[in-house]
Amino acid sequence: MNHARRHRPRRLVPVLLTAALVPAVLAGCSNTPIGTGGGSTASGDSATVGLAGSFLTNPFQVVLVDGIGVDSEKIGLDLLPATNADADPAQQITDIQNLLAQNVNGLIVVPVDSSAVIPGIEQANNQNVPVVTVDVAPNGGDVYMVVRADNYYMGTAACEAMGEAIGGTGTVLNLQGDLASVNGLDRSDGFTDCMTEKFPDVEVISRPTNWVAQEAADAAQAVASTTDLAGIFMASDTVMGPSIAQVLQTQGKWTTSDDPNHIFLAAIDGGSDALQFVRDGYFDAVVSQPADLYSKYSTQYIKDAIDGKTYEAGPTDHDSEIVEDENGILEDLLPSPVVTKDNVDDPALWGNSQG
Repeated sequence: MNHARRHRPRRLVPVLLTAALVPAVLAGCSNTPIGTGGGSTASGDSATVGLAGSFLTNPFQVVLVDGIGVDSEKIGLDLLPATNADADPAQQITDIQNLLAQNVNGLIVVPVDSSAVIPGIEQANNQNVPVVTVDVAPNGGDVYMVVRADNYYMGTAACEAMGEAIGGTGTVLNLQGDLASVNGLDRSDGFTDCMTEKFPDVEVISRPTNWVAQEAADAAQAVASTTDLAGIFMASDTVMGPSIAQVLQTQGKWTTSDDPNHIFLAAIDGGSDALQFVRDGYFDAVVSQPADLYSKYSTQYIKDAIDGKTYEAGPTDHDSEIVEDENGILEDLLPSPVVTKDNVDDPALWGNSQG
C-alpha cells in the first residue's frame, strides 16, 4: 500500500479576512445545510452523527471516544453508539458503511489507516454526508476538517528535550508507531529529522511497533540488551509506557533522572501512567495530546458542517492554526504541551482527569 508521506513545513493557505476579522476564521455559511445525505435536517435541529472508532485498547482512545459522546450531547447532537474497528482497516470500512445505512447526517472518524480509510470517506462523500476525522489525518477523500495536533512538532519537541539533556551525543531508540498512519510517520519523522539537524552526533535506532505494546517491548528488549542507550522515544506512552518500564526494570535500567546511568525517556500522549512516571522521575518529558479538545472541536466541526458553515486556513480563536495539507484537506492543529515535573500536576492535562 502506498502511503503519502507528510513533511514540514506544511503548505499554509492565507486566511481570508473580513471587515469583522472573525477570530475563528469562519468564512461564511451556506443557506443549505450540507449534511443531508442521510435525511434532511435544518440548521439548529437535532442531527444524527455516527462515530467510527479505531481501536479501544488504550486509555487515550477510550477517553477520546467518551469525550466525543459527552460533547455531542452538550451541543445537541444525537450520537449513535461508537463502533470499534479493533485496529482493522477493513472493519472500519464496514463500520462506516453500517453507519451510513442508518441515515446519519454526519460522520466523525478516527482512522485506523490513513490510506485504507479513503474508500469509506468517499462513500460518505457520495451520499453527501460530511466527514470530520480526529487524531489521524486521511491521505485523501473530501473531509470537512481534521482535528489533531501537529504530530511532526510533537516528535520534534521530544527530540529537543532529549537531545539537550543527553548533551547531543550517544545512541537513542526511536520506538515508532504504525507507519501506515500519518501520525506514526509524522512523529517518527519529527524526531529523526530534528536529531539529524540539531544533534548530528546522536545515533538513532528506529524500530516500528504498529502501536502494539508487545512489539514495542520486544524491540526495546533486543536493543537495550545490546546497546548502551542514552534515551528512548516512545511514539505512544499509552501503548508502550508500561511495557517499556517492565523491560527496563528487568534489565536493571529503570532509574530516576538523578541516577548517572539514567536513560532519558520521552513519549507522546500524556496518559495517567506516563504522568505518574514523570512525577516519580522515571520519565523526563511527555508531549500531551489534547484529548479533551479533540472531542470538543470534532463535535463542533461536524455540527458546523451539517449547518453549512465553511472555514478557511488561518489562526483560530482557541490557540491553534488551521492549515491546508498537501491533499487539500483542512487541519485544525491543536496545541500539545510538553510535560515535565514543572507542570505535571496541571489539571488541564487529560491524563490528570483519568480514573
